[in-house]
Amino acid sequence: MGYTRTSATEVSPLTSSVANSNWLNRNIFNPNEQVLQNSNYLVRDRFNAAFSLSRAFIAKAPTTLGVFFEGRRGKPYSWTYINDLNGDGVFGNDLMYIPKGPGSGEVVFRGGAAEETRFWEIVEANPALRSAKGGVVGRNNEFAPWVNSFDVRLSQQLPGFGSKQRATITLDILNFGNLLNKNWGRINEIGFPSNRSFVNYAGLDAQGRYVYSLGSTEALVTRQASGESQWAAQLTMRYEF
Repeated sequence: MGYTRTSATEVSPLTSSVANSNWLNRNIFNPNEQVLQNSNYLVRDRFNAAFSLSRAFIAKAPTTLGVFFEGRRGKPYSWTYINDLNGDGVFGNDLMYIPKGPGSGEVVFRGGAAEETRFWEIVEANPALRSAKGGVVGRNNEFAPWVNSFDVRLSQQLPGFGSKQRATITLDILNFGNLLNKNWGRINEIGFPSNRSFVNYAGLDAQGRYVYSLGSTEALVTRQASGESQWAAQLTMRYEF
C-alpha cells in the first residue's frame, strides 16, 4: 500500500506549441502577470495498493489472483467568468472575483436578491469559491471528484508437453468496479482548458461595482476518449518452452 502527496506549481501549463495559444489558454486574472499557481498536471493525493494470492489447486500449476487499486484526487480546474472581464478579447479564462459575503454590496446582481441567493449557494458548495471570499479565485484551486478504480488479474498455469514447458492462461479485467456498477470507476472532470463557469460579467454600475449575471453552472463530463471510464477484459495465453 502507498500514499503520495504532490505539490506542483507553474506559471503557464504550456498546453500548445505556439506562444499565442499558450497565452490564450491560460486561466488568469491579469493576462500579463507571472504567477506560480497549481499546475494543470497536479495529482495532489494518490493512494495505491496491490494484492496477490497464489494457490496450487493443480499440482505444479498455481492459480494466481491479483488486484491493483488506485484512488486519486480529480483533475484541478479554475473558476472563471463565462465571458471576458479584463477586455483582452479572450472569453472564459478570467479568474472570478468572490465578494466578502452575502449582502456586502461589493457586487450588483442583475437578477436581484434571488440571483444573489443562487450565487452564494454555488459558492458555499465549492471549496475553492468558498475560500476565496473577498478576493480572486486561484488558478486550479478546485478539484474534480475523486477517481477510484481497481484492476483484477486471474491467471492459471498449466503443464506443457515437455518437462520444462508450461502454459499460462490469463484473464485481465480493467476497471473491474465499472463492470459491477456502471457508475463506478468513472473519471468526471472539466475538459480543456480546465475552466468552469457560471457567472457573466455584465459591466460596471454607476459606483464602479461589478455587475454579475448568472448562467447555468458548467457540468462535469465523463472522460471517455479512450474508454477510460468503462471496463475492459483481455484473455491471453502464453506458452513457454
